[in-house]
Amino acid sequence: MRTSLKALCPLGRLTQGSRGVVEYVTISIPRPLYERLAKALKGTGYRSPTEYIIFLIRKNLPDLESEDVKRRLKALGYL
Repeated sequence: MRTSLKALCPLGRLTQGSRGVVEYVTISIPRPLYERLAKALKGTGYRSPTEYIIFLIRKNLPDLESEDVKRRLKALGYL
């Protein structure tokens, strides 16, 4: 019996990517901010505000994660 991708992910959306199936979720932002970002991105090469936001998260998440590790090590007395 085959299960559809949609049945596996009722709350998000699934896309077949180079790393296998990727599940997507929705993050809400104020519409005026979204529209402002869409306008600012025209002619930059980004296809959508979503693509740009994913780029920003991938770029900055490692820094946030390393800061979290540093805070935990400091709390434990290692730093």
